[in-house]
Amino acid sequence: MNRDRKMILGYLVGGFLVMILVPSIIYGITAWCDRVYRIEMIQNEVIRWIILVILLVTGFVYGIGSVVIQNTVGEGGPVEIGNIEISPKTRNLIVSGPYRYTRNPMLFGTLLIYLAFALYLNSLTAVVLIGAIFTFMLAVVVKMEERRLMKDFGRQYEEYRKKVSMFIPWFHRKIE
Repeated sequence: MNRDRKMILGYLVGGFLVMILVPSIIYGITAWCDRVYRIEMIQNEVIRWIILVILLVTGFVYGIGSVVIQNTVGEGGPVEIGNIEISPKTRNLIVSGPYRYTRNPMLFGTLLIYLAFALYLNSLTAVVLIGAIFTFMLAVVVKMEERRLMKDFGRQYEEYRKKVSMFIPWFHRKIE
C-alpha cells in the first residue's frame, strides 16, 4: 500500500475510533449507569456551556494542531495499533507547535474534547469513565509509543523528553 493511501487509512481508522466509537461507548455506559444513580456536575447551564466550549475549542486546537504538524513536520501519522502500522510512522521527531508544550498533544486534546462531552452529558459517571480510559492510555499506549520513539530517534528524543511534559502542557519542564 502506498504511503498516501496508508496515511488516509490511518486518519479514517483513528478518526472513527476517537470521534465515533469511544464516545459511543462512553455514552452507552454513562446512560446505563446514570439510570441507577445520576450525579450531575454543574447545575448552572451558562457556566456549564462556557466551560464546555473552552474545553472543546482548546481540545480541537491541540488535537488538530498536532495532526497537522505531525503530517507536515513529522512526515507521518499517529496510528499504530498493537505494533501494526496503520498509517506511516513519523520520519522526523516533532518538537514544535503543540509538541513544544506536551509530548502527547493529540491525546491531551482528545481528553479535553471528551471532558467537554462529559459536560454536555452533565454526568460524573462520564468523567470517571474518561479518567479510566486516559489512565490506561497513559500507562500502556503512551509507554509503547515512547519505546518506539526512543528506538527511532534515540538521544534526540531523550533530550526532548527531559524538557517537555508527557501530557499536561502547563507542567512544562525547565529548559536548561
